Amino acid sequence: MKTIAVIGLGEFGLQVAVELSQKGFYVIGIDNQESAIDDIKDRVNQAVILDSTDEFAMRAVNIDNVDVAVVSIGSNVQSSLLTAALLKKFDIKNIYVRSIDELQESILESMKIRNIINIAKDMGKQLSRSISSETVKYIEISNRHSIVEMHVPPRFVGKSLAELKLRRRFAINVIGIKTRKIEVDDDGDVAFIEDMADIPDPTHSIQKEDILIVLGTNEKIEALLELGGEA
Repeated sequence: MKTIAVIGLGEFGLQVAVELSQKGFYVIGIDNQESAIDDIKDRVNQAVILDSTDEFAMRAVNIDNVDVAVVSIGSNVQSSLLTAALLKKFDIKNIYVRSIDELQESILESMKIRNIINIAKDMGKQLSRSISSETVKYIEISNRHSIVEMHVPPRFVGKSLAELKLRRRFAINVIGIKTRKIEVDDDGDVAFIEDMADIPDPTHSIQKEDILIVLGTNEKIEALLELGGEA
């Protein structure tokens, strides 16, 4: 079983720790406030009060041997950075650190922390994309790549994937198509039935009601959306 340490049990850290525990991981929750430990002690495998910048205290509860560490400390930037540095010293391969501003993010990048969580930035990006006319939902899977559900641009309607050649022209892969069909029951009630093609047929004629699920770099996806899918 993978062991995950969540360090800093404010609102964000608490949610992360509890959800990981519910998914079956062995979770160690760490905070320097007794009240935070009281809130979580019955919902994770282990809850410990300690100073996460204290190397001896961290080693005493085997944090140097965890598989993943999440530093979710909020406003105390110094403590967050020192904790991240200590985890790097422990040679923990998977470290996630919450960042609250650009300066902290740049310092973490200089420390070669790859997984930086900027809640305000990430939520802002998600909101801006989600409310755009072309986008239904997006999932960022790396710093450069996303999976996006997008409405069908008008110029795509009636054309097949083979005709659109999105992979060649935009370096984007269509990994799924959601289709909606109208069905009328015996009582005359109308319902939309949604189906999902996870291996899209290149000859499928795209309809206005379809939802395209595409994978690509953020740059290429943005270019496609800005062009309105101009074919």
